[in-house]
Amino acid sequence: MVVRRVSWVFAVFFGLLPASAAQAQTAPQITPQTSALQREPVRLSLLDAGGERAGLLIRLAPGWKFYWRTPGEGGLPPRFDWSASRNLAHAEVKWPAPQRINIGNTELYGYTGEVVLPIKLVPQQKGQPLDLDLALEYGVCKEICILREDRLTHRLSHGMNAPADIQSSAAVLVARWQAKVPQPAEQAGIRLVSRHSTPGELGITLESDLPLSQPDLFIEGPSEAWFSRPEVSLSPDRRQARFVFSVSPVDAAAKPLTLTLVDDAIRAEMALKP
Repeated sequence: MVVRRVSWVFAVFFGLLPASAAQAQTAPQITPQTSALQREPVRLSLLDAGGERAGLLIRLAPGWKFYWRTPGEGGLPPRFDWSASRNLAHAEVKWPAPQRINIGNTELYGYTGEVVLPIKLVPQQKGQPLDLDLALEYGVCKEICILREDRLTHRLSHGMNAPADIQSSAAVLVARWQAKVPQPAEQAGIRLVSRHSTPGELGITLESDLPLSQPDLFIEGPSEAWFSRPEVSLSPDRRQARFVFSVSPVDAAAKPLTLTLVDDAIRAEMALKP
């Protein structure tokens, strides 16, 4: 596999910004990378998991973070460009449930340590070699954020009709992270009880087949929207959870939303219409 890289440093220093400034950071200024960055904050590689599966392995240096598909306050979501690949009709990136990560007064959604993004591949011609060529633009953060542009290539020469090798270390690793990707809410035993919104506030109540432990709920909405960390209350039997969010702009709660519920044994996703 070949990796080519260009890196830039955001002019954002989270420890020096109040929360309101970080929230407003929708288009950070970018300057060339300086020699002060002396170690690689992240290493990436494409994994061949057999069959029509692959994975993007992300290894982060201590203290560094990689953004989720919705980055939280002041971040940039990763952008995938597969157009230079050969014999690839479509690549669908799956996202394991994120963490809430605080840098200064700013809350990000993302990953630390090691994570694998499973990838479902659809070839143009099954049974033929598939050459993956990924141009990836993404940010990683510590006290500063670095915007990086990497190009990763990998040939899957086994042919797409070959059965997945479930004994391979890559297949096992991708499968382990696939299990952390949120399921459709109905399949995970999660149901919407109520949705109530007023200007600047959103209340969501969910019901679970299994008792909940310490549930968290991530809200995705319009690109300009911000949803606070929720206040959470549980019913006596712990099968219902109510989440209350502050929202900006005030009408964002009335837009189409995607909910991602994360708990000890539950990862579920639900789309809400207005």
